[in-house]
Amino acid sequence: MISLCLTLDYELFGSGKGNVFTHIIEPTNRLLAICSKYGMKLTIFFEVIEYWKLKEVYESGESMGYERNPAEAMANQIKKAHQLGHDIQLHLHPQWIDAQYQNGEWQLNMDYWRLPEVPDQANEKISMGLSKLIRKGKEELENMLRPINPLYKCNVLRAGGYNIDPSERLLKALKENEFIADSSVYYGGKAESELSKYDYSRVKKEIPYWFTNGSLLAVSKSDKEFVELPVFAKKIRRISKYDLVRIRSALKNKANSIEKFKNNSTKKTKWEILQFLMDKEAVTWDFCLFSKSKMRKFLNAAIKIKESSNTSFHPFVLVGHPKDFYYSDAIEFLAMKASGGKLKFFTISEAIVQIKETHTNK
Repeated sequence: MISLCLTLDYELFGSGKGNVFTHIIEPTNRLLAICSKYGMKLTIFFEVIEYWKLKEVYESGESMGYERNPAEAMANQIKKAHQLGHDIQLHLHPQWIDAQYQNGEWQLNMDYWRLPEVPDQANEKISMGLSKLIRKGKEELENMLRPINPLYKCNVLRAGGYNIDPSERLLKALKENEFIADSSVYYGGKAESELSKYDYSRVKKEIPYWFTNGSLLAVSKSDKEFVELPVFAKKIRRISKYDLVRIRSALKNKANSIEKFKNNSTKKTKWEILQFLMDKEAVTWDFCLFSKSKMRKFLNAAIKIKESSNTSFHPFVLVGHPKDFYYSDAIEFLAMKASGGKLKFFTISEAIVQIKETHTNK
């Protein structure tokens, strides 16, 4: 039996572009319908700062081109999802903290793209410090969902863009706010762009989770309070990454894809482009952006790892984004495998309970 956690980063594009209804509400509704049909559960990482800004601007009288309140639609959808049994946890993209809506588009503070760079206290460059940001995000979700479920706790984080390195200050702030887990790391991940910087190249794909203290990347043998649950990834050639489903999704999100390409690329010769495409890259296990074929390959890789695992409970964390969800073949492939008794789905909160029980019984 393979244990899977389907996690959904609930957000617009990193630049602030996109339409809440087209890129969040409608695809999430399709995902929720599939989950209800097959008895699957998601963990939705709700980007709360983006929500605050949408709410603030819409309530000030600026419609942003929407015919109805986008923040209200997001809150209603999250409440409905939680009523259906899905887990809701915290997602933070700090570039939204001091975002301004001007001339029909969002102006974000790209100096604070990375959560670890948010200072301890507010200053002249940013209006909120790290611990306060985490506390307010936690309070927002708990105030939203406790009328539905009095036992609900917001206590798991996913940092925007997988940026948690270096994590010492962040882990301290999370513990101060009673968080018990993070899911921002992915196997083999490495970024050295102007915006994203992290190095998870030493993280082994065979390790499903670890307890940590001091740094989210450091394994603690004694402290079993805080858990890092990494997203599963597999190293594949970049040319294999860009299959038909990914290309079609990129074309549907054309404006964002072009912008992303411009922001992250430099001019290359044909030889450099070919070399780039033939190099291997750690690709996260994505249930929104994968073809059925790629989903099968990643599942087979997970099965092999589970067969040789020394861990009795070995969860694999998948990731997805509503804005990327156009084709349902991959997630329905997983649903079919689950109906055959080969897979079982856990929310992140359920997985953490299982992890704690596993180690308590040792």
